[in-house]
Amino acid sequence: MNCSSKLKIATVLVNRQMELKHLPDGKFEFGGSEGRFLEIVLKALKSCYEFIFPEDQEWGRLLPDGNWTGMIGKVQTGEADIAINFLSPTMERMLVADFSTPYLGDEIKFVIGKPGTVSPTLAFLYPFSYPLWILCGVVLFLMALVMLFLLDVKYPFIYLFIQTFGSILRQPLGINDISVRNRLLLSTWWFFAVIISFSYSAVLLSFLTVPIEEEPIKTFEELSVAVSRGTHKCFTSKGSSNLRMMLFSEKEYMNTIGKAIEDNGWYFKYNEVIDSRYINPTSASLGPKSMLQINSGSEMFSSVQFSTDSLISSSIVFAMKKKFRLKKKLNLIISRLNCAGMYQKILQDESMKIWLSRLNETSEAESINPLKLSDLSGAFIILLVGYGISFIAFMIEIIITCLKKHSINRLML
Repeated sequence: MNCSSKLKIATVLVNRQMELKHLPDGKFEFGGSEGRFLEIVLKALKSCYEFIFPEDQEWGRLLPDGNWTGMIGKVQTGEADIAINFLSPTMERMLVADFSTPYLGDEIKFVIGKPGTVSPTLAFLYPFSYPLWILCGVVLFLMALVMLFLLDVKYPFIYLFIQTFGSILRQPLGINDISVRNRLLLSTWWFFAVIISFSYSAVLLSFLTVPIEEEPIKTFEELSVAVSRGTHKCFTSKGSSNLRMMLFSEKEYMNTIGKAIEDNGWYFKYNEVIDSRYINPTSASLGPKSMLQINSGSEMFSSVQFSTDSLISSSIVFAMKKKFRLKKKLNLIISRLNCAGMYQKILQDESMKIWLSRLNETSEAESINPLKLSDLSGAFIILLVGYGISFIAFMIEIIITCLKKHSINRLML
């Protein structure tokens, strides 16, 4: 092969994404989704090559003097013929570089760590929603009130309320009324109490057996609110086009996230995406979905949540210097690889590798554990509080009784 002129390739090394290992014979061993795809393209081009690595490890950011950083900067100055590693075309970049036929269509999303399971302390409240608890309380009050006026046998209101409440807890209803009308009323209430009681018991068992997941942040609007409150962060790579798109977006909540990233300097290097500093329950990372899946795991893993909406749908391409001599040949190769579904096959292979490496971790996380005392601590606390109030009421009754006896004795004397 004639190597009088080498193809100069600008890239940034990233684990699982673009991996290069220099072999003793001078060749390279390619790894990662972008690396494996580049290897196929280079074999089809049949050209010698060498790699150029940007010192700043950026993708490409426009500086005030009109120059570009990162891989786009290398292409702009002619130090590199092409650049690859999840590059997206933008209007500004098109002024200094050409772009190939897209080899992947992707969405710009964020990924965030799930907050985990809800504390089981108040598990006895989870079976019903708060509006349903309020509705049950109102029905209890109204039923006691209806019985107060309709029953032929007169009982105090507090007695009726305690009896109706006790019937929901599967206690016998201590109300005697022989009339057919009132027996029908009591039977109706008994039917309601049975339905509520059994429904609560069935749902409570499922809540205690299966841990309840807290609701994660799923949309950019929710993330914007969390960032504004100061409870969450959002990171992106310095030099990517994502930040500029957010700053100039028509949606205000996108602007809010973009300004927070710019003001606080929330940037990461792509080879650090998997670091827990950038993907955890209070930190989100922004980028192409395929790149985030490779670095943080796909949606099959329960530890992370991908946003349900996206910043923009973008194309992933090669960046090329102006008047690149192999432009037509490169585009033809990419088109043929697209027809064969080559990049999608590479992504599936890389995802399978991650799945296999995390299989044991996922199995351990999904193991079923027996109920512990802490899972029912809320119910025991309520029980102890009830006993405490009953004891106080009992002591007050004794004191009042003693005072009454003392007063009666004094009067008799």
